[in-house]
Amino acid sequence: MTRLERIKKHEKEIDKLYKKIRLLQAKCKHKHVNKVPKGNTGNWCKSDDHYWYEIKCLDCDKFWTEPQ
Repeated sequence: MTRLERIKKHEKEIDKLYKKIRLLQAKCKHKHVNKVPKGNTGNWCKSDDHYWYEIKCLDCDKFWTEPQ
């Protein structure tokens, strides 16, 4: 088996594991989260300022963002 074939084999295994992780995270109710307010301010035009939350579930380790 060539090096590239071994790499491709491992990449397939990794993809399967990530799918399992995403399924477990999708089933989580995300009741225990760490929610951090973030912002991009000080822009020349005030309409370019953005505010969002960075959220991480403490139960399943999922990370996502939501607008404020």
